[in-house]
Amino acid sequence: MEGYTFRMLPVWEVLALLGLGFCAGMIGGLIGIGGGVITIPALTFLLGRDIHLAQAASMNVVAFVAIPASIRHWRQGELETRLLRYIVPFGIVGIILGVLANNVVSGYWMGKLFGVFLLYVIFMNVMRLLSAVGEPKDGDTVINIQRGSMIGSAAGFGAGLLGVGGGLLTVPLSQKICRLTLPHAIAISSGLMCFTSIVGAATKDLTISSVLDSGSGKPLLLIDALQLSLWLFPMAIIGAWLGARFTHVLPVQWIRFVFIIVLLAAALKYLVF
Repeated sequence: MEGYTFRMLPVWEVLALLGLGFCAGMIGGLIGIGGGVITIPALTFLLGRDIHLAQAASMNVVAFVAIPASIRHWRQGELETRLLRYIVPFGIVGIILGVLANNVVSGYWMGKLFGVFLLYVIFMNVMRLLSAVGEPKDGDTVINIQRGSMIGSAAGFGAGLLGVGGGLLTVPLSQKICRLTLPHAIAISSGLMCFTSIVGAATKDLTISSVLDSGSGKPLLLIDALQLSLWLFPMAIIGAWLGARFTHVLPVQWIRFVFIIVLLAAALKYLVF
């Protein structure tokens, strides 16, 4: 912290962060993601922040998106608590390892690989949107610790590695591995993030000083990430609550359409920009 001068954010940045928090929370609550695919590119490209700083700020906000959304899903009876007990321990271990990898491995090639994965998920969701692939039904669900461990480990590691909530992995994996319906998969994603986001954010915050700013070459500071998070999370809570409510009002096909749009935006970010 030697030589560091605390800088208050200008009013326009505060307003932009409040609006960004609402948008990230709304989409996060609607389709069961942490909102990082919106927050990280916006902080990086619109506000000019280092991507690692943007990831830290994003991870600090994920819990504020996931918790109100999970409460709403639970009240709607969509949260599979039995599966949640299986995936949470593996998700916590996975996100710690993912964050540590994020700090030392170049995000360029990891981003390209994840972008390719997103294209696969987009393809499968488009096929289901066109009714070429049957949507899982409630009676198709298969829950056990083996399947839960696969979902939790993959989603946790991916979330930590990319600095996101992990819903982009949890939702499709839950549908594929456990045959959850889309609303149930979205609910389980929000539930998992309630736990992994807190552990992942703490790990990222405690290790952020080991990462150098890509512009100045100086170590990144926790106080800068917390300042961004401070203005993101109030509206993110409101957006997440509203988004989770709409999940159980809109038809599944409409939810899937929004999901595809978000995935496509994330894929373009990783593969093109």
